[in-house]
Amino acid sequence: MNRSRQKRKGRKEHKGTGHTQKVAEDICAEEILRADTLVLGAGASGLTAGITAAERSSVIIADGNDRAGRKLAVTGNGRCNFTNAYCGEEGYNGCGDGFVSSVLNAFSVEDTLEFFSEAGLMTRLEEGGRYYPYSGQAVSLIRVLTREAQRRGCRMMLGDRAVSAEGKAAGRNTGSERFSVLFESGRRIVCRNLIIACGGRAGLKTGSTGDGYGFARAFGHTLVPPRPALTAVESDAVFLTGLKGVRAKGIVTLCRDGRKIAEERGEIQFTGTGISGICVFDLTRCMEGLPPGSGKRRRDPEKKAEQEETVYSGDSSCPSFGGPRYDIICDFVPEKTEEELRILISRRQKEGRKLKEILEGIVNEHLAETLSELSSATAVSAASLLKNLRVPVAHTKGWNEAQVTCGGVRREEIDPLTMQSRLTEGLYFCGEVADVDGRCGGFNLQWAWSSGAVAGRLGGRTAEERGSRAGSGSGNRSEDE
Repeated sequence: MNRSRQKRKGRKEHKGTGHTQKVAEDICAEEILRADTLVLGAGASGLTAGITAAERSSVIIADGNDRAGRKLAVTGNGRCNFTNAYCGEEGYNGCGDGFVSSVLNAFSVEDTLEFFSEAGLMTRLEEGGRYYPYSGQAVSLIRVLTREAQRRGCRMMLGDRAVSAEGKAAGRNTGSERFSVLFESGRRIVCRNLIIACGGRAGLKTGSTGDGYGFARAFGHTLVPPRPALTAVESDAVFLTGLKGVRAKGIVTLCRDGRKIAEERGEIQFTGTGISGICVFDLTRCMEGLPPGSGKRRRDPEKKAEQEETVYSGDSSCPSFGGPRYDIICDFVPEKTEEELRILISRRQKEGRKLKEILEGIVNEHLAETLSELSSATAVSAASLLKNLRVPVAHTKGWNEAQVTCGGVRREEIDPLTMQSRLTEGLYFCGEVADVDGRCGGFNLQWAWSSGAVAGRLGGRTAEERGSRAGSGSGNRSEDE
């Protein structure tokens, strides 16, 4: 097939924002590529899907980023906690409907460890069942994946963003090619199977723009509204300013309109404008209807007294956006009851000790100072604050800081046995684009490996092979390179 590609660079001027913006254009005559399977996304799920599909078909893996695994590179502060020994359906949303368990059973944690071992990655098991590359570097895992993809014959097309995807109408000499995908460069890829592995919107800095949602809609799919999760929360509580940098172990309880809906244990980190830490991250998965923040915050010092009275009385007002009210209750001494703490504090007060001094023997000195200032200097109020410090949630940190997306393509529109669309034959979804999210600790990457492998198994089979298997139970490999 003769292919010609002509490029020219020009400059386009845009006016209307008070200045002239010069944009470099890279325009090429349309180039058409063909493959049995096209994978949109060179992240965790996309690379796994491509590697698996390459066992049975020709594969192109395309990504708008100029390198594969860009989001993986920053996972776990660059260490990449890539799975967890305790991954199970209970660690994901929608527990009980069988969707996640079906996929995890098809490609388990053990299968994942074997997959990476055979690809050349040595791993390390750490506290909490967390698995990491033995090198302690995410780049080790990325290189193993990209080399395995190349070894399997996958063609990598990076730095060219897909802009549209459509089905090809029958009866137009399309053969078994079902899909046509257009890229920013003008290049077009036609394929038999299309695997959408573009990820969600979390981590916008790494190129996660949510493009997969638009492609899914183009084929008639509907979405559970995406929202950022596994991120810190922001609060309007003024007392938090003095706690910046403080860390305290305890239990955090999430209340929605005053009713407990979730609880986590771990290290609570105070940021000065809110709270963070893995235990807080996990709570954000339950904050439906809460808008992400803009990252800019203002406080009015004159409202301090009013805010403090609201926060500590347990009667926080509903947020201005009209949605549900969320509060996080911090328990800094989960080993003791509130009554036990009241008795302890009262006894020491009778010995002539000041409340701040007493609290310093229990919690961090800065936290002790804040709690003593907020209390009414009584043992009852101090014990209540140690067990029930209320932090009203204004919003989450937003898409830039989020580690995962809640929401996505509705799971009832995807067959969990194959990850194939129930609406369009040959269309598959995997990874974060689907409405699946998990806890911190390797759960979300395990979903990426499992769903990618399942999508790649059928996504990589040619139309002829599937037809042959349906008719006779066996079939020969057929490829059209």
